[in-house]
Amino acid sequence: MAEHKSLKKILIIEDDQSLASAYRMKLSPYFATQNAVTGDEGLKYVHEWHPDLILLDLFLPGKSGQEVLKDLKKQVKTKHIPVLVLTNLEGQCEQMLEAGAVECMIKTEMSMDEILKKIRNFL
Repeated sequence: MAEHKSLKKILIIEDDQSLASAYRMKLSPYFATQNAVTGDEGLKYVHEWHPDLILLDLFLPGKSGQEVLKDLKKQVKTKHIPVLVLTNLEGQCEQMLEAGAVECMIKTEMSMDEILKKIRNFL
């Protein structure tokens, strides 16, 4: 698919490939999407692709979502990017919001439509 310059870019950092595919299918009619499987790969894409928003899973191979968020918020070039955290652990949300995430959602409680609506709120 040709990349449209007008589309906002969303980076999905999610190691569950079926879930990442579902996000991309839901989001790709509205946004340009890119998927990263590990925290390190996600950070690489952030610097190369310059997304407008990041969907971040917390449990990733290698660098965790928490570490990715900390790294993003430490750097001048990336600290402004809204990060929406998706997790399965209720207890993580408060901590992630304090660390700079704009939103924290429990995967099992959010439909794809709700996730899309949240993303639109920040773009």
